[in-house]
Amino acid sequence: MTSKAEILLLTDYLKEISPEFLASKLILLYEGEVNHEIIKSILLTLESSFEHTNINRQTQKKVFNIVVECIQNIEKHTISLASVNYFFTKRGSILLLENENNIEIYSGNLVNQEQKSFLLKKEMLIKNKTREELREIYKQQLVEGAISKKGGAGLGFLDMARKSNNNIEFYFFNTQSNLEYFIYKIIINKN
Repeated sequence: MTSKAEILLLTDYLKEISPEFLASKLILLYEGEVNHEIIKSILLTLESSFEHTNINRQTQKKVFNIVVECIQNIEKHTISLASVNYFFTKRGSILLLENENNIEIYSGNLVNQEQKSFLLKKEMLIKNKTREELREIYKQQLVEGAISKKGGAGLGFLDMARKSNNNIEFYFFNTQSNLEYFIYKIIINKN
């Protein structure tokens, strides 16, 4: 945990990752504390947002499942920050944009150097893998994977890579508190 209440906003970093993001249609944006009640609210808001789009049901389901995984990653793995009242909170960001041909999902949260190292290994594990290769790695992880201290089996990024046809990009930004602001971008084709 860090005692410095540094407020980092995903939208501040998007200019470097995707300068054209302002031209996209906003589906959902949340930046702030993440807890069980907020997770439920985010998912209900997403479901409601889908009612006002022409995104097909199959794509909506993929997006919803990936957003659930993104939020779980924030809740389980973000570094807690001390707030003004000295309560420790977990903060993260989730952003969904709709373009003509795809949905872009961005997720951001603070990580320490150990987590960054782990995430870079995950990126190398999934990067440039075919759907079949991802399926085999997923099966292998199911059989051999151990449950982590935080309750995960290491399947989250594999599952998101499978659902998005491996359209995941990782970004790390230095912060004032010697932590990294980790952002990943997932692209889901609407077809």
